[in-house]
Amino acid sequence: MKTKSEWSRTQKSLFLQCPRAWYLQYGETNKQFSNRRNLSSQRPWNLMLRAIKDTMMDQLDDLHQGKEWSRMLIQHQLRSNLNENTKNSIYEISPRKRDALLKFANNRYAGLWRTRILRELKARKHPQWHTFDRREPVNIEGNLLFIAPDLVVRVQNKWHLFRFDMQSSRENICKEEEANAMAIWAIQHGGFHSSPSAFKLHTIGWLQGYWQQNTFEPSTSSVSQCQRLLTIDMKAMKGLRDAGNHNLALIPLARHHRTCQTCAFRKSCPGGNDLVDAKKEQTLLELSLRNDY
Repeated sequence: MKTKSEWSRTQKSLFLQCPRAWYLQYGETNKQFSNRRNLSSQRPWNLMLRAIKDTMMDQLDDLHQGKEWSRMLIQHQLRSNLNENTKNSIYEISPRKRDALLKFANNRYAGLWRTRILRELKARKHPQWHTFDRREPVNIEGNLLFIAPDLVVRVQNKWHLFRFDMQSSRENICKEEEANAMAIWAIQHGGFHSSPSAFKLHTIGWLQGYWQQNTFEPSTSSVSQCQRLLTIDMKAMKGLRDAGNHNLALIPLARHHRTCQTCAFRKSCPGGNDLVDAKKEQTLLELSLRNDY
């Protein structure tokens, strides 16, 4: 059976940071080693960020049903979600470290609910809105794309699509492309307008100590460009998957040693201890293989 291609922001980010880590996490087709997409290998900080996101979605779902959360319930849910995410972690998380993570989570979560759209939802300003699970893909021509928004709100004659990022990056140069992917999702989803001009796109992410929002107006041109870029991304990922299945040793290593410091595959990776030397050895291997042909 032909392997379907997948695309998500998480996959693309890792693909750009370290092709080898991407292959080990998402690209392997060997069933014996492919089941690595779990929480156990994620860093405690990332598990804390996931707990914030899970708590936000739980609270939004209750808010949609008219249920208000108290501060005590919020703190309980954050702790519960963090405990659930970290219970099988391969990293040792002491009680002191867990309390520190919870302190960060509570501070960031409080700021999150001071963002304009969440304040407006709590004030019942928008009667028509829905939450969606970004972990549920949309199937487009046999490819699985994880591009759903977290929140869709109708404001007058437009649908506003929101994506919340618990940790944004200053190095993200594809913000508009990734935002337009939400419009592709809405058009494919059904139940929404088929014209890009019927939507407004928002990304809200934590960066440099506060929640920042970017807003984009999609057009037929920007959505088409986004579709082309997604196709290019998936083609590149498929090429890397095929290359890795042939010879893992030739898969490019991380662009920067910072990526290695938080990588779950560091201990078994040639670049885990010395990335510079590992890249030199990989270059020599490539030259040796070329000379053999």
